[in-house]
This record gives sequence, structure tokens and C-alpha cells, in this order.
Amino acid sequence: MGELTAADWTAELERNGRVVFPLRRRPYLLRGAVILLVFGSSRVLRLIEIADQSSYSRFATVISSIFLLILIGLGTWQLITRRPILIVDADGIRYGRKFLAWDAVGTAGIPRGPAFFRVLPVLPANVWDKEIQIHRDNVRDLSAFSDWLNSLRPARKESDGDHA
Repeated sequence: MGELTAADWTAELERNGRVVFPLRRRPYLLRGAVILLVFGSSRVLRLIEIADQSSYSRFATVISSIFLLILIGLGTWQLITRRPILIVDADGIRYGRKFLAWDAVGTAGIPRGPAFFRVLPVLPANVWDKEIQIHRDNVRDLSAFSDWLNSLRPARKESDGDHA
């Protein structure tokens, strides 16, 4: 769903009452491969030289290698389960465990960050609440998604007001 257009998202919302954006595996895998290449190669070289290191350096190398293996495990789990899942429905916006009801949504902001790590902030109406940051891993075109969310927001608030 994250590869499609705003018209497709609207049609899916009208048809099923919600739009589900699971994790897109390709961008997540590419970013993970680059990070693994940069950090993993240095860890492998450090493990090869472990016999020539002091005890503190050995300990740091082993701990950082364990940390890298944990990150690889968590990344693999995310690839298999395709989580976090972004869901837009009549109730609001859910991204993983975070949820903003439509009456609590202020606006969908402007995508920020470098292309590889770009995020879209969904700002709450109450400035003290936490924003939801939607990653490019779920939606390819964050600018179009921002426009789509902002176009849904007034319609959702009006429909919520009609039912009250």
C-alpha cells in the first residue's frame, strides 16, 4: 500500500474503512545493509585482532559485537513481521503502539531528514502530546502522504461531529 498513490489510499479507506501500510522491506533492507556494511566490517576486523588487544579493549570489542548481533536480530524480526504497521482509519492514525485520534491530530508536517532516513511528523493538536514520526519504510512518498492526511483531517472531524 505504501507504493501506491493518494487516490488508491482514498479508495481503500472508502472500501475497507482503513488503510494498512506494512513495513516496505526493500528500503528497510537497503538502509540496514549500508549500516551493517559500515559498522559490521569494523567489528569483524576488531574481532580478528582480538588476540593482540588489552583486556579492556577485548571486553569493548565483545560487547559491541554482541550489540551488533542484537541489532541484526531485531532488524530481521522487523523484516519478517513487517512491523511497525501504519494504520489510518476512522478512529485516527496508529503507527506501531502509538495512536492519535482524529480530534487529537493537529496536522501532518513536512517530511524532514536526509532521503535515507526521512520521516513525516504527525503533530498533535495539544502541543504537550508526543508527535508520531512516520518513516519512509512504510510510505514511499511522504509529501503526498502528508497532503492526504491533511485532506482527511477536516473530513474526519466533520464526520465525528455529525455522530455526536
